[in-house]
Amino acid sequence: MASAPLVTQPLEPLATPAGAEIAIVAADQFASRRIATALADSGFAPRTVAREVAELIELTPLPRPDAILLAVDPASATSLADVRRLTAAFRGTHVVIVSTGADGAGVRQVLGAGAAGVVNEAELEVTLVATTQAVLVGNICVPRKLHRCLFKPAFSHRERQVLALVVRGFGNRQIAARLFLAESTVKSHLASAFQKLGVRSRKEAAALLMDPDEGLGASVIGVEVDPPVFANGAGVHGR
Repeated sequence: MASAPLVTQPLEPLATPAGAEIAIVAADQFASRRIATALADSGFAPRTVAREVAELIELTPLPRPDAILLAVDPASATSLADVRRLTAAFRGTHVVIVSTGADGAGVRQVLGAGAAGVVNEAELEVTLVATTQAVLVGNICVPRKLHRCLFKPAFSHRERQVLALVVRGFGNRQIAARLFLAESTVKSHLASAFQKLGVRSRKEAAALLMDPDEGLGASVIGVEVDPPVFANGAGVHGR
């Protein structure tokens, strides 16, 4: 018997939490206006707009904002410090990152630092209000393509070996020689591992793996990185 077609109805927008205080921090004035316009179109009225975190802290008296929309590249050197300063200055406030980065790098770190949501700048007119509503009621909200940042990454055995040697300061050629791999294979494993970690460089990967708050280092640091040796002294070549 043929089944009836599934008919979906458009979802009603979530009600704006009554009296929510919203603040915006954006160094770029155009980005600030886009954020404010997207909020206003859905009934949010930003109470405070600042260009820098320090300015917001100085401008904002009690009561604290319920949500702060911070326009930064999550992978920038200052973004983690900005998130930590906001969460320390406004305890209980929900920080939403309006990401100016293009590849998702740094998202895991800003979430670990206390951010509750992430919105891609290119999609903010569509996703900003829904994300703000979600975090205001206690949820963590990130784009679907960045969902991996909410979970600890699962590395292959080779990726763990390569990362362990990266942490020790080995270069690609040294890693290839140590593991009897082609240098191109090492680069491939690194690219995969970097994507899972949400980082762009060896330095960022090593820092993340060594961060005790992330809890990622244990599965990598202790991995065996010396290839097995047969009686004739030959190592095992592998991919």
